Amino acid sequence: MSGDIVSFRYEPSDKVKPIRTHSILILNSKYPKTLKNGEKKFYINALKLEESNRKIFDNNRDAWLLLKRMGWITIRSLKDEIYGVKLDPRYIGPFGAKESLYKMLMTTPVGKKAEYRTYSWESAKASAVFYEPIKLPKDKIQMLVEQRASDEN
Repeated sequence: MSGDIVSFRYEPSDKVKPIRTHSILILNSKYPKTLKNGEKKFYINALKLEESNRKIFDNNRDAWLLLKRMGWITIRSLKDEIYGVKLDPRYIGPFGAKESLYKMLMTTPVGKKAEYRTYSWESAKASAVFYEPIKLPKDKIQMLVEQRASDEN
């Protein structure tokens, strides 16, 4: 779903390149596109956060700033450091995130570091997909925990 942070092994279309594990923030989980030959295929549009343990962001604050710009950061599992983003409703369309979200991100210093990628839905679904833990600043995690506790009361 849009806003989930997941990882999966993805085989590139160029068979010479190695299969790598990609950690991504999903923007559109199943985006339809009609190809030039008239065939309709589905794609996953995402921001790549990591590739085979090569991080895109130098520090936890940059990751936090990127996620916060997109919407509300949520805790899936505090123990396992699994988070997600409830995307701001103004950036949501019928298939997930709108192009305006990507354009907005590209105007920010931290957003310019993000790598926008498209993956074949068929190829991605053939691989096991896992929620991916990410590191966020400890003070921001504590704030999320406190907000979660106040929401439950």
